[in-house]
Amino acid sequence: MAFVANNVRERRLAAGLSQKALAARSGVSQRMIGAIEAGTSSVSTATLDRIGIALDATLAELVTDPSAPRSVVVDRLGWTGAHGGSGILRWSVNAVREVDAWAWQLQPGDRYQAAADPAGWHVMLFVLQGRLTLELDDVEIEIEADARVFESATTHAYSNRTDSPVRFYRCTVW
Repeated sequence: MAFVANNVRERRLAAGLSQKALAARSGVSQRMIGAIEAGTSSVSTATLDRIGIALDATLAELVTDPSAPRSVVVDRLGWTGAHGGSGILRWSVNAVREVDAWAWQLQPGDRYQAAADPAGWHVMLFVLQGRLTLELDDVEIEIEADARVFESATTHAYSNRTDSPVRFYRCTVW
């Protein structure tokens, strides 16, 4: 919440807006804007999205440590449910042009060798079923019912070394 409070306040001031003006522009009450900036109120991602649109900021820019490197954001709590649920921003990667989302299935023994992407590109993997082996240079990473983001400016491969199919999503961000 401290990052959110600071980031909203700093962006509002940089835009030359009062809390009242930000409230009018975003459709969020002035009282809520004040509570967010004071760090005394939990805020939904929907509310932060509306504030972000008014401030020309992404959700990731509002919830992250401003002193952290901006290329990749890792695991920021964005929402807590009344019954124990949660919404966690796993990653946010700067996209210059677009994001491609691919649904993959590797049968046992399948291997896909990918070429290196241009510098600054990233790949996000979301393994839904099975165990995927991600090969990066001389490192092998086993991913099972989890996700991973990596800079893809080096050759890399995806393989299934198990007896069961692997299903995953692969998003390329540039």
